[in-house]
Formats: sequence, C-alpha cells, structure tokens
Amino acid sequence: MFFQNFIYDVSGSTSDRNVVVLNDIHIDIMDYIVPASCSDAQFRQMWAEFEWENKVTVNTCLTDLQQYLTHLIKSTNMKCLTPGKALS
Repeated sequence: MFFQNFIYDVSGSTSDRNVVVLNDIHIDIMDYIVPASCSDAQFRQMWAEFEWENKVTVNTCLTDLQQYLTHLIKSTNMKCLTPGKALS
C-alpha cells in the first residue's frame, strides 16, 4: 500500500503550502510474479544467497504432498523446477 500527497506552492499566495491528499494505492505483488525457469545450479546459488527464505513453517489441512505442491504453485504463481517423475 502506498500513500501519496502532492505538495505545491502558488506564487503570490499567502498560504505556505497547498496539499492534495490522494487515495491509497493498493498493489498486489502477485500480479507481477510470473513463472520462469532456471538451471539447477542457478537455483541452488540463489537459494544459498537467500538463506533466510529457506525456513518456512506450514500449517495446512492438505495431507497429500502432490496436492499441497499444486496448491502452493497455483497460489504463488510459481513453477516447480523438479521434473514430475522425480516427485513420485
């Protein structure tokens, strides 16, 4: 969410400043995330660089791993880089 104001002066005006307050701007980051591909080596390098992102606690009612993975991919606009055969 962004908050924005326009502040301006009018020459010859007795007031110090004029302010126009704009409405909040809501941006959903998910609109800008698109699935992509990278090599295994590139992925591992990026994963190591962003170590703080490695640990995520998940609470879900889904018990099937494939079903959970499908849900996660759909919800985050991501792509699974691991071949389907390797997940079986």
